[in-house]
Amino acid sequence: MPLPPRLPIELLSLLPTFFDAQRDAKVLKTLSLTSQLFLKPCQTLLFNHIILTSPTPNATIPDGAYPGAKFFNLLERSPKVSRYIQKLTVSNTALAYGWLPNDMALARALKKLDPNQITAFCLRNNRRAQWYFLPFDVRIAFASICRSACLVELSVREVPLTLLGVCGPSLKRFEARDAEARDDGNISSVSRLASEEIVLDSLRLYHHFDLDKHVAYLVDPANKIRLDGLTKLDILAASPEDHACASDLIAHCRDSLRTFVFDPYSEISEPGIEGASVDLTDCTSLTSLELHLDATCPDPEGERHCLHWAASFISKIPPTTSNNIKSLFLSLRLDLSDVPGELTGYTGNQLYYHLRTIAVTVTDSISTNNRKWKALEEVKVDVQSSNPNDDDVEEIEAWVLDAMKPVSDSAVRFDLVALPHYMYGATFADPLATI
Repeated sequence: MPLPPRLPIELLSLLPTFFDAQRDAKVLKTLSLTSQLFLKPCQTLLFNHIILTSPTPNATIPDGAYPGAKFFNLLERSPKVSRYIQKLTVSNTALAYGWLPNDMALARALKKLDPNQITAFCLRNNRRAQWYFLPFDVRIAFASICRSACLVELSVREVPLTLLGVCGPSLKRFEARDAEARDDGNISSVSRLASEEIVLDSLRLYHHFDLDKHVAYLVDPANKIRLDGLTKLDILAASPEDHACASDLIAHCRDSLRTFVFDPYSEISEPGIEGASVDLTDCTSLTSLELHLDATCPDPEGERHCLHWAASFISKIPPTTSNNIKSLFLSLRLDLSDVPGELTGYTGNQLYYHLRTIAVTVTDSISTNNRKWKALEEVKVDVQSSNPNDDDVEEIEAWVLDAMKPVSDSAVRFDLVALPHYMYGATFADPLATI
């Protein structure tokens, strides 16, 4: 009896690529054990992104169970695994001191990697486990990874911003959350050559303190970081002064900027509506504008001006910029318990007015000679309630839909999405393979 037809080996070897490394990790592990043919492609996916994080936040961890120790043991048993690692995440974001300062094996594990094959590095620390509490050899190992000749993406949290100064010219995307403005002279030994420049394509800054110091570092010519090629800029403003910082950064990338994402200071006062603007003049390449608004957050006087600021900001974007914007995205966070009379009271009516003002601004000019948003194709609004029971979401959806009626009635595509209730302190989604 003839054998049944068999697929060519070339096609069979592609089978693992149809699985998702995060969602289908167990399937890939099983598949890698079924045949030598699948071993390499499965391991390539499974070990492409290594995450070192504590599985039990704030719990006591035995020495042998530290992420660095487990990683070191893995590389000792299976040295070939290191060749598949291209992305590395080190996460020490537990509320307590965390594991990172006590993991004595981490530096030895990192030395087994070839830094020049790392394309993405994410380092998340916490405020209690300060950078200077970490072992010296661990800090040097992190700096060496930042120096990778292939590093394209770097994301840091609660570590010195000057790690950026270590990176080579391959870096294109940089994100910093509450980075430290002070320097660590110990990492200067691995700093890049004076002739090397970093030309960033994407920049994200989420700082609750000292944003001005970080901006000053980025725009200082001595640091050889170029922003004139930025296509995406994402900024959190934690004070009215941070709005000016956003304008300073925009001034360096007006010709290249395509996407601007902004989270304005939520407790902005009424005078701040005029005094804390963000200058988008002559951003002729800008096609996407995203605003993340804490719509119901009161200022110290109990007034809510964040949505008012957004309406004023959008209405004042000059035609040289607004005429090129194709997509407007609004993310609205609402806490109805913080709104006297909720959505039907005086405060709710004020918020409604400002939201309607935005809708009118971006649609009225479409049918007039004074066209300021003539390229607009879509408006998307996400709403998030702080109510964990989500019993007010339908009310909020109906309220937003009515306020945005000028958009939904126009030729512009309109999309309204209700997200799960807003959780304060939410962080990045967990990445792929955790050790």
